[in-house]
Amino acid sequence: MSLLSELLKSGALSPLSVAFARFVARHGAHGEDDLCTLSAALLSECNQRGDVCIDLAQWAGHALFAPQAGIRVDLAPDLNTWRQALLASVCVSEPGELGPMLLDGNLLYLHRFWHYEVAVFDSIAARLGPVQGLDLPQLQSGLRRLFPTALGAGVDWQKLASALALSRRFAVISGGPGTGKTTTAVKVLALLLEQSPELRIRLAAPTGKAAARMVESIRGARQRLDLDPQIVARLPDEASTLHRLLGYQGGHGARGFRHNAHNPLHVDCLLIDEASMIDLPLMWALLQACRADTRIILLGDRDQLASVEAGNVLGDITGHGQALQYTPSMAEWLQQLGVCAAADIDSSEQAPDVADSLALLRTSHRFAADSGIGSFAAAVNGGDAVTALRLLSQGDKAMGELVLSELLWLQPREHAWQPLHGDVLGWAVARYRPYLQCDDVAQALAAFADTRILCAAHEGPLGERELNRQVGERLRLAGLMNMGEAEHGTPVMVTVNDYEMGLYNGDIGLLWSNDEGGLDACFPELDGQVRRLPAGMLPEHVTAWAMTVHKAQGSEFDEVLLILPSEAGSALLLRELVYTGITRARSRLLLHSSAEALTKACQTPVQRSSGLAARLGWRNTMRD
Repeated sequence: MSLLSELLKSGALSPLSVAFARFVARHGAHGEDDLCTLSAALLSECNQRGDVCIDLAQWAGHALFAPQAGIRVDLAPDLNTWRQALLASVCVSEPGELGPMLLDGNLLYLHRFWHYEVAVFDSIAARLGPVQGLDLPQLQSGLRRLFPTALGAGVDWQKLASALALSRRFAVISGGPGTGKTTTAVKVLALLLEQSPELRIRLAAPTGKAAARMVESIRGARQRLDLDPQIVARLPDEASTLHRLLGYQGGHGARGFRHNAHNPLHVDCLLIDEASMIDLPLMWALLQACRADTRIILLGDRDQLASVEAGNVLGDITGHGQALQYTPSMAEWLQQLGVCAAADIDSSEQAPDVADSLALLRTSHRFAADSGIGSFAAAVNGGDAVTALRLLSQGDKAMGELVLSELLWLQPREHAWQPLHGDVLGWAVARYRPYLQCDDVAQALAAFADTRILCAAHEGPLGERELNRQVGERLRLAGLMNMGEAEHGTPVMVTVNDYEMGLYNGDIGLLWSNDEGGLDACFPELDGQVRRLPAGMLPEHVTAWAMTVHKAQGSEFDEVLLILPSEAGSALLLRELVYTGITRARSRLLLHSSAEALTKACQTPVQRSSGLAARLGWRNTMRD
């Protein structure tokens, strides 16, 4: 039996990876144990885990696949031998050539992913120069009016972000929760409309839930800000998912979207929220569908989880957490606008051009300086497990219904078939009881939105499927729900985009009894109304007392119970995952984790192989 077959049988390789490797073996006249064949299997497997490419220099001299019981896995050869063996195959091309795999320097790609990456780089690079024709006196006046902070009072990072976004056709405004990304974006749009009153603006986000929250936040910011009524009237009032914006028609690549390079979007400025969720193929499709003169503004938290699919585009663009320095020319321009003094910002001749398109918002208006959640999130994000554990140890250990500090640590049971802490299900009953006792579904939806259980995994004893089963069972035992799977009060989360129904992946509602004795699926609308449809018409969905951290991106809750895997060796223990879960909580956070698991997560940032960061000029392309 070939090594490829053994690895497939053991579960170390997916059927897709083995099928691709065998395709390479047939077309390249290689054996199944040939280095080129095994390289194809490794590349496909890494791509499914989120890597855009594999760096041969990092794999050379190491085992290509994790050791399996009874299976001998040889080490990869040295870098030069490996490169020569790959380039000798008709299945491996170099830039400018065709082939299923492509070797660019030491990076081995599936050809289409190399194409995506280079096209994304070209599109961004073409937008990095200064915008011409700005009315600078008008811009200065607008900045003073919207950001009245006096020069010398420290950097107003929102003001700096706004000035920077006006100066480039591609801009990223990144910041943690509560740093004012949406407020800044509204001010940016207002300043752009002062420059060009007929500017066509569109709002979009990767998911329907994120798009709805974007509209809600922008409407709130418009009401808070003192803006010219004529400008307010021109601000967009709707947002769509990226797939709907591009006109998704099914299929893959450019053929999957109605809008592409040959049929571009009729938009002058595109504002996209939750950009960390955008994978490389979707970013490619988006940029292909934008005219060369279209402004693109990305909002997001560069420290959050990367996209589910391949790539970490926002991380690549923003330098993977590196300190931000501007070029001297940008620093001088910001000073001329009166945004900051020379000593306020770092500049360097070595700063990459893309740095002049990046703004980091650094002041959280949600978490106070002494906030337990804010401090804990900062410690995790900085990889400081010692401080994170110290903060957890200071939290209140009581689990009564009303006794709960801002930060609480629940440790899993050791050496138990069910590692869930004994108080968790009682807490779930106490927290979900209020919405189940509501008579009005609108009140129930609002009450349910206050609390959520977030899990790292789908499966396993601490996965969201098992948590949903146990919570439902306990609620029934408490007399709060009737027996059955689809019943009054059950929370549901849509898992597909259904444009005809107007429901999108991530939308959350409640099953609620109607006057005829049946069940409706009820979803909150932005205007405070409730949308009802027969439960039988729901598209694909799952129960949602608990959900994964990935699905919670773009959402916030007053109280969050974050459950991490109990095994310290779990591949899901990632710094970005824990940070993202923590920052979904506005007021209270319960962390269910062992000290070892949290330490592992703090010390394990997401490392996805890609060439985009290096193409954009970042020297250190991996996060520490």
